Amino acid sequence: MWLIFLCESAHTPRARSLRVPGCGHSLVAMRNLFSAPLVAMVLGCGLLAAAPVALANDPLKELVDQEVPALKDGTHMTLAAVEQAILDACKRRKFAATVVEPGLITARWENHGHSFEVSIPYSDSTYSIRYKDSVRMDYNPVKRRIDDAYNEYVDGLAEHIEAGLDDALSKLKKSQKIRKVARINPRYAV
Repeated sequence: MWLIFLCESAHTPRARSLRVPGCGHSLVAMRNLFSAPLVAMVLGCGLLAAAPVALANDPLKELVDQEVPALKDGTHMTLAAVEQAILDACKRRKFAATVVEPGLITARWENHGHSFEVSIPYSDSTYSIRYKDSVRMDYNPVKRRIDDAYNEYVDGLAEHIEAGLDDALSKLKKSQKIRKVARINPRYAV
């Protein structure tokens, strides 16, 4: 109805609308043209407001007793090699890692006020990544749920630890091959 003030219009009772002379469009059609995007925007905002909030949506992931690879003959890596692989992985994933004692590392990740801390107990045969504490990660201790970013960073850390352990194992294999080659059989010695 607001277009009536802008131009002269003629009413046609059969069409139930006001015709705007010279343009061929009815006032009702023009009003619908402007109101459709407005209705869609209001409806979209309403749906977004009714959607559940996705905070603390993922179950807390703890990796327990992950196997440290060993040689086929059962030879395990040294505790120092496992420790170094974990520390290197923490450094690559931007965790601040501290060796608490042999067999236990504490690692902390921080970014823009969000942070979490994990403990990483390890031996020459297994390692674990366990949740310790967090700030602004929406941790729910009753449901044991946390922001999905925590699980993504723990998965990434575990992948880097596995890669580091594989590298350490290949170095161990090479060192054993060198020792085997260096042996001389006394029967064939000249």
